[in-house]
Amino acid sequence: MPRLEIFAEDHMQYAYGIYLFTAKHPLVRKLKKVAKPSVHGHKTWSSSFLLMDWLSSNPLAKNTRVLELGCGWGPAAVYCASQQQAKVTGLDVDDSVFPYLDMVAAANDAKVRPLHASFNDMKGQNLAKFDCIIGADICFWDEMVSDLLRLFKRAKKAGVKQIILADPGRSTFDELTNRCEKLWPAAFTYEHWFALEPNRFEGRLMILDFSKLPV
Repeated sequence: MPRLEIFAEDHMQYAYGIYLFTAKHPLVRKLKKVAKPSVHGHKTWSSSFLLMDWLSSNPLAKNTRVLELGCGWGPAAVYCASQQQAKVTGLDVDDSVFPYLDMVAAANDAKVRPLHASFNDMKGQNLAKFDCIIGADICFWDEMVSDLLRLFKRAKKAGVKQIILADPGRSTFDELTNRCEKLWPAAFTYEHWFALEPNRFEGRLMILDFSKLPV
């Protein structure tokens, strides 16, 4: 259950069973003076709500080992830990986001393990520790398409069962989904999706279900 009594409720959002901080929250303003994210980790990105909405209809099994790529403040990671009873790790190349992740987790009485690493740092032995990989708004630079595709190949080989990405519909995300569909057509699903909490937001989802592929 959320532990909201330790936080001021002004400038907070409630969505899909968890509390989140806006950039105007007094604790966020104080934290920004000492922890200054440099790779777009300065707020909650809306594609995270697409993941939450999809997972609310397609829940994870209890104790699923989840890795959120480019977690930032970790809204999707915290949702999986709080509402899906998953064992969650939040990965980000910028360790300045982790104080924000810790704060969001604390507000929801959830536990998310931080992992300071890049996509390319995650080798097979690292990825083998997870059943499911998620990510929201993480394919915003051209080079990320190839980096993510290589990570997905390593993840499949390592035994990861499912990958779920959300995005507003960037051209880079479209390129990634096209390449994934060509590689794994039987595992590939592409969805136009929308979330209604805390506000309506439309975007895209890509699901790779490697469990559908022959061993």
